[in-house]
Amino acid sequence: MGSNPTSSAKPSADWGRRVTEGAKLKAIRIAAGLSQARLADVSGVAQHRLSGYERGAKLLRPEEAASLAKALQDPEAARPRPKRYRIHLRSARGHDPRREARQKPTPGNSAYLQELARLEAGAPAEFSALSLFAGCGGMSLGFRGAGFRVAGFVEKDDGLAALYAANFPEAARLGGDVRSLGEKELAGFLEAHGPLDALIGGPPCQGFSLTGKRRSDDPRNALFREYLRILRRVRPKIAVMENVAKLTSMRGASGGMVGREIAQGFREAGYDLRTALLDAQDFGVPQHRERVFFLAVDRRLGRAPEPPEPSHGAGLAARRSFGDACSDLDYLEAGERGADPLHVAVDHPDHVLGWLWEVPEGASAHDNADPAQRPPSGYNTTYKRQVWDQPAATVQTTFGMISGSRNVHPIATRALTIREAARLQSFPDSFRFFGKLGTIRTGIGNATPPLLARAVGEAMARRLRLTEPRKG
Repeated sequence: MGSNPTSSAKPSADWGRRVTEGAKLKAIRIAAGLSQARLADVSGVAQHRLSGYERGAKLLRPEEAASLAKALQDPEAARPRPKRYRIHLRSARGHDPRREARQKPTPGNSAYLQELARLEAGAPAEFSALSLFAGCGGMSLGFRGAGFRVAGFVEKDDGLAALYAANFPEAARLGGDVRSLGEKELAGFLEAHGPLDALIGGPPCQGFSLTGKRRSDDPRNALFREYLRILRRVRPKIAVMENVAKLTSMRGASGGMVGREIAQGFREAGYDLRTALLDAQDFGVPQHRERVFFLAVDRRLGRAPEPPEPSHGAGLAARRSFGDACSDLDYLEAGERGADPLHVAVDHPDHVLGWLWEVPEGASAHDNADPAQRPPSGYNTTYKRQVWDQPAATVQTTFGMISGSRNVHPIATRALTIREAARLQSFPDSFRFFGKLGTIRTGIGNATPPLLARAVGEAMARRLRLTEPRKG
């Protein structure tokens, strides 16, 4: 096979010879039973260079030609590359009695389901609210449980709006895109429902980045400003804005801290503000999920906002666990269905099940001692089991992907079902989910946990009951 110290030579009179020699190499490789990728692997010659030589488009360096010749003379080179995983036979997917026995109702399971029933029953409506960026209704459900009647909502996604409307039929949809919500719609809403007690919502934050790779024209960057715009127009007595905990350390396109701009916006609108970092597990939700809340009270009412006090944790009631949320559900392995139509396990490839079958609770397939039983890529937070007797990890929109972050069931070898994710988020089973699975997962994963929202709503309701407008 031809060689040349450089691979960047221009086409010359020997181009036909190079095409012929490249074709000869390809024929020898195929006769030896080697794929191009395999020959590149055993010879150390980059596959793109090998491909270029076989097409007659590149010349080989002398050392590359020598490496290929040596590899082709080695009979071991033709042996198939060992697989990166062990095939896990479907016959081995059957229920392991020891695992199935582990999933039995925990002492806290019944109490948790009763708490969700109380949440669904709600509280007598004392106050009115408007929900922005409503999603499927996690925050609204919590505020309804705290005595707020959600009179209206705004949600851009029609699938999520349909879920919201089914669960809050009394709420009027003011529109889709909050940026299009104008004076006419807001005036009509206030005329129909009177002065507003509360404005609630969590603007999406995907337009911001901790890495500094921001797009100044990303329309999502301005959504919190839309919340503040509507706040100034409807002038509620209280307002609650929720977002991911990292929002406080994010920078906007201008370089300023987003959290500071939001706080300044509330204060300039005439509100006393308290920013609180709350963890859902401290408020009866069986899930570790930190969120930042901007709690605002109209300055004219004379009462500064106060965040809710934790109800669970050190010195309080024990934090609820994954088992407390899900232990009464049918035990399922991958591809199986339970009696609950939303308790359906995603089927997963056999090799993935092989990686995870023996992984203990709290560990990842990336921790396996045998390198052949580790996923070829990812971090040690992926392909990772949850822990049965601890609060779940944060439920994300990708909870149905076994490769996602901490999405593996603590005992069974599969990703979480929709029912499990809803329970971990503190949605009662009576909450209606329907439509496309992707929409349902997005709604659940992005929702404010209703029990956490109820605790915030109750704290704000206490402030409303204490307020007396200042004179003058």
